[in-house]
Amino acid sequence: MADPGPKLNLRTMHRTPYGWPLRQLRVPQAHRTTEGSPEIVVAVIDLGYNPHPHHAGHLWVNPKPRRGDVHGWDCADNDASLQPTGPEANTPYYRDHHCFIVGEVIACAPQCPVMIVRTGYRAPQDNWWQALDYAVAHGARVLVMPHGSLTHGRGDGDVPLFYRGTDFSAPLDNPRLRRSLEGTWEAGCLFCSGVIDNRGRRAAFATTALDAVMAVGSASRHGGAANIAADADYVEVAAPAGDRGTGDDLDRVWSTGGHGGYVASEGGCMASGFAGGVAALVWSRFPELTNAQLRQVLRNTAGNENWDSKLGWGLLDAAPAVRLRPERLGQDLRVDAQACRLERKRGRHVLHVSLANKGAFDIARALVVVYNGDPTRPAAPRATWAQPRTLLTRQLGHAIAPVRGLHGAAVAVTLGEVAEKLWVQACVLDHGGSESIETKRVL
Repeated sequence: MADPGPKLNLRTMHRTPYGWPLRQLRVPQAHRTTEGSPEIVVAVIDLGYNPHPHHAGHLWVNPKPRRGDVHGWDCADNDASLQPTGPEANTPYYRDHHCFIVGEVIACAPQCPVMIVRTGYRAPQDNWWQALDYAVAHGARVLVMPHGSLTHGRGDGDVPLFYRGTDFSAPLDNPRLRRSLEGTWEAGCLFCSGVIDNRGRRAAFATTALDAVMAVGSASRHGGAANIAADADYVEVAAPAGDRGTGDDLDRVWSTGGHGGYVASEGGCMASGFAGGVAALVWSRFPELTNAQLRQVLRNTAGNENWDSKLGWGLLDAAPAVRLRPERLGQDLRVDAQACRLERKRGRHVLHVSLANKGAFDIARALVVVYNGDPTRPAAPRATWAQPRTLLTRQLGHAIAPVRGLHGAAVAVTLGEVAEKLWVQACVLDHGGSESIETKRVL
């Protein structure tokens, strides 16, 4: 982290060259709709917090402090101190890091209170899950934990294996942490974690890959993958993280430091802070969303049409997320008749059906059925027992496919026979999904 840094302010940083992450996330545009809500509390779980004057008025205040835990709790020292302790306490990293992430959250969602929870590597490893449990029990909705608990070697005290040269791995000796991580999801919270810095190398960190965690990739100032970005199959979305070693401090992320000024840094930790802030901003706009629905809104308004192993579904985009109309918060399956086309392939006819989901929520199973006539109209006069109706409108083929929220999908339907006129009918099969049915003539 750089020191001492330029004179900046969280409220006006987006107007300076150092505020490129906020502009990249389109936070200033989102603030025209909302700056957050006091009801959406963000817990930042890190290695020790030093106060900053620009955080005043933004920290969570415990309505019922029992042990002096006014703004949060120090799970490493089991007290209300919150500040880093031990030999590292006076190093720039420990002094600034927690304060840095808190500043990112405040810059994105200034009306959302930030709860301070401290954990640590030198304390007993159990303090990691205790930090999660404290945040959930005290009302946090969004949890940001930039660091991850790392596997400890047998007989090596508190030295993580990673720092002894062993690659990232699952914390197999701490199953209690996994249970607490999954508990955050079951409690209705959203947990944000940056993907580990691997400089493009493929290496998994199972804690971040859990279903309960929204894994955040690392983006550069130019919008692509940062040079520290991990390549992993579980990256969901991305946020600004900065490039390392370019020699230009504008390529790094700037935020509040523990000495009262502003400092620069880069890494997946920075991405997690921004992601938590944007998530809180969107949840403030739509507090009725479940954590699963919020997660869909975040990834479906992100910047990529296709998934990428470094950036997931792309950079988070706060502006369209908070500007969604209420009627878009659902599933809305449509058939684009003009884009459908028929081709003959390997001796069979295939109808390529173009679907669009105008709603923000994903459709896991969309049923597409092709008919030789309009299935919503009777094909013959009313049938009687004496004169049964002849089946004139017949199904020619069907397919089932997922359709991402606010995006489209192309579905290929192989036809058992072909007709001069074709109709397509589409509906949602998901449990509790949309009940609407779209029927259109396509040829």
